[in-house]
Amino acid sequence: MTLKRFSLVLLSSLLLTITMLLLSIYYFFYLPGIKSEVLDQQQQEFNLLHSALSLSKNSLTTLCYDYAVWDELVEYISNPTDDFVQSNLPDNAFEAANIDAVFVIDTNNKLIWDYQDDSLKSSRASLVHLFNQQNTESFAILPTADEIASQTVSSRSGYLVFDGAIIYFSNTTILPSTGYGEIAGSLTMVRLVDKALIKDISRFSLVKFSIEDVQTSTKNTQEFFSLQQIETIAPSHSWLIRNTFDDQVVQVTLHHKKVSLPKADWVSVISILLSIGLIFSLSLMALSRLLIKPLIHFNKSINDSSDDNFISKMASNHFIDEIENVSYSFNQLLLKFNAQQNYLETLTVQDSLTGITNRRGLEAFSKRIISRWHLENVGFSVMMIDVDNFKYFNDQQGHLKGDDALITVATCLVEVMAQYDALAARYGGEEFCIILPDNHHQNILKVAEDIRESIEELQISNNIDDRKWLTVSIGVVVVDDKLANIGKYNFSDVLQYADEQLYLAKQAGRNTVRVAKFGD
Repeated sequence: MTLKRFSLVLLSSLLLTITMLLLSIYYFFYLPGIKSEVLDQQQQEFNLLHSALSLSKNSLTTLCYDYAVWDELVEYISNPTDDFVQSNLPDNAFEAANIDAVFVIDTNNKLIWDYQDDSLKSSRASLVHLFNQQNTESFAILPTADEIASQTVSSRSGYLVFDGAIIYFSNTTILPSTGYGEIAGSLTMVRLVDKALIKDISRFSLVKFSIEDVQTSTKNTQEFFSLQQIETIAPSHSWLIRNTFDDQVVQVTLHHKKVSLPKADWVSVISILLSIGLIFSLSLMALSRLLIKPLIHFNKSINDSSDDNFISKMASNHFIDEIENVSYSFNQLLLKFNAQQNYLETLTVQDSLTGITNRRGLEAFSKRIISRWHLENVGFSVMMIDVDNFKYFNDQQGHLKGDDALITVATCLVEVMAQYDALAARYGGEEFCIILPDNHHQNILKVAEDIRESIEELQISNNIDDRKWLTVSIGVVVVDDKLANIGKYNFSDVLQYADEQLYLAKQAGRNTVRVAKFGD
């Protein structure tokens, strides 16, 4: 039964009663509820904005930690080189992550290296000056002497008013990848809350707001981060964000979607009072049971979802077809949303071309392998695989054919390694890396030869160096579980040794395997 047909049947039999009932509900129940609902909605919009700003800051803190707790950055502070910056700290990486400024500082508060977006370059001196604002209890960017002495990771983050705008900052002590050891300095990242970021936050939080520079602040205006309750309905509400160490202030203005209440007149009020006696309890119960209660349940489910960040499916099998259709559509949308969320999470560790694990995923896997090696004396092996003469292959057959070849090689690697508890990853370009939790020399040599032969048997046409098919060279390093002083080695040491074996394999004429024991 459709909602339209249901309404016609009900209204044709109880037209006057239902009319009076709706008017009564509207003026005596709905209007008072509307005020509370509008206030709640405006409060929820403020809470969403507050959470969105906080989440944006938290993502900066996570990124800063990923860069700061890093063996190579520790080495860079003691021996700064341009090669390290070009390879590991390129400007376009920070631009892609919406990072406007990065500062590497040693334990003596000396600036070792910095990057700043064009929007902040004119303010470089002012930003560097902020690092020395250690004289207030409520504000500090750089780690204190006690935090440095702890020899463990420590972070500081927050908001600052800077040149009439808000900036997020996050600072983390620079330590080896284990998170413990001698602190080499600290890394500070800065993100400007500019118009583009405000637009993104507005789109994802579904609230409209603006940030404006103000010269003076009034005592009546509340602090944004005080989380005060909104008590009056207004088209917009404003709060202040100010620094604790100077007089810079900005005003955050939230523009609400629902801003007014319906108007009531005396004629309507009198009509409602006269019609109260005509309301039939049965009509009210029927309307409530068949129409209002399902909508209330929908609203409660959505509100509960927003409280615990878990979206549950809507109940189905409703008497009214339209409500059942809405519940079905919502559940279908939820399935698509969850699938998209899983896909986005997969992208962070999946190579976009070949579909196998990327370098970031390789690094995460290698940390677990190295940890087992250090703590449990469990040996392993690493293979570096390079497609022979791939540059010439691209030059002769084109980059599209080259991409197809890389995808085919990656698929072959995954298929060959499927029987092992191993990880195959694309290291970069035409290089691949495999980690196997096995350190038996003969086993590893056999696996490497299987890989080499399997790729040659793919019969990817290649007329270079008098070879008919595309081939690979493989450098293998076997890591002994009884190696002395294993604690001083990390994955980059093993990877470099595997690279050396790969170089020897290429020197030997390519399409060959070279295996060595780590440390020999």
